[in-house]
Amino acid sequence: MASLGLQRNLVTYFVNKLNLSKPTAANMVSNFVGTLYLTPFIGGFMADSYMGRFWAIFAFAIIQILVSHSISSMLR
Repeated sequence: MASLGLQRNLVTYFVNKLNLSKPTAANMVSNFVGTLYLTPFIGGFMADSYMGRFWAIFAFAIIQILVSHSISSMLR
C-alpha cells in the first residue's frame, strides 16, 4: 500500500525537485515499482533454493539496513 501512495508523489518530486522530464520521471517510477514487485520472488527463490528461511531473512535484513543507512547519509 505504501508503494501505491508513493508513486504519484515520487513523479512530482522527480519533476519539481530533480528537474527531470515527465516521461523520464514516470519511467524511473515504473522501474522502481517493477523492482518492488520482483524482489520478493527473487528473495523467495534464494531462500528456498540456497539459503534457508532464517539465513535469508538475516542476510536481506542486513542488506536493507546498509542500503537505508547509505541513502539516509546521502540525503543529509
